[in-house]
Amino acid sequence: MNNNFSYIAEVKEKKSENTDSEDPANIEFEENEITEILPEFYSKRVITAFSLIFSTIFGAVILMSNLKKKGEQKGRVQVLIFSIIYSAGMIFTINSMGTNRLTIPLNILGAIILNEYFWNRYLGKNIEFEKKSWIKPAIISVTVTIPFILALIYT
Repeated sequence: MNNNFSYIAEVKEKKSENTDSEDPANIEFEENEITEILPEFYSKRVITAFSLIFSTIFGAVILMSNLKKKGEQKGRVQVLIFSIIYSAGMIFTINSMGTNRLTIPLNILGAIILNEYFWNRYLGKNIEFEKKSWIKPAIISVTVTIPFILALIYT
């Protein structure tokens, strides 16, 4: 696995207690404190929300962004293939049944698979990260979705 985490080392100076001189030989250094810079990822909650509101493909794109940041190329490909096959199967199932009552449950199932299988496998169940803002992907998702909604309404 590729680990792209950065670290910042902080060195603190402390003057020797025996002298007031600025002689470098009299400067003592405290133990280094290493601060880990956590990666910024979209959270599981964001993946679930996008899968539920838009579709599993949108949640997969969010997860793929996280995997790209971590350098998990194999995981990105698997998530893409899963989301395409899952979405095609979902469309086929909903159309063949003649009802859209299963849309939300199937989107929830897709989100669960993305989070509990792919996230846990490629990012790790207990990974620490900073939460990335969901605003930009939301704007993109709405922009992509609007033409489809308009096409459904006016055709």
